[in-house]
Amino acid sequence: MSPRGAIAFGCFLSAVGLSIIAASVWASSDKFQAPRWVVAGIGGAFVFFGSYLAVIYALGFDPARSDETLPPPIVQLAFFVPGLSLFALPFHWVAFGSGPRQFSGSVSLPFLSFSHGTGAVSGRIWFGAFAVLIDLLILGTAIKLVRKAAGD
Repeated sequence: MSPRGAIAFGCFLSAVGLSIIAASVWASSDKFQAPRWVVAGIGGAFVFFGSYLAVIYALGFDPARSDETLPPPIVQLAFFVPGLSLFALPFHWVAFGSGPRQFSGSVSLPFLSFSHGTGAVSGRIWFGAFAVLIDLLILGTAIKLVRKAAGD
């Protein structure tokens, strides 16, 4: 992808995020199966990651020389920690939030498909596992970038 294409794609992702946030604020509440703040959090993740993509390419990022052209670690930290945290929000809400949850599962193979309902506990366990994995990714990213910023 060309730098202009990456900037345009980043702007598009940010616009999608802003429209998700706008929908979370102004859309009719009967359209939601999650709290508005969870939906807005996903929009915020799109805004952070789209903005990051547009900004780094606008500042001259070159994938062939990524070590030399990436922004400083503190700038990366400012985008990744909030972006990943907002991305993790729905996983945390589904796994650990109060209230009932409904899950379904399916397995698809060529020419064969199975679909069934699954229990609330097993669904929450899966979402909880992914929430913890995302948290570990946030922690690892933060540690790596803080160390890099400190000069280690």
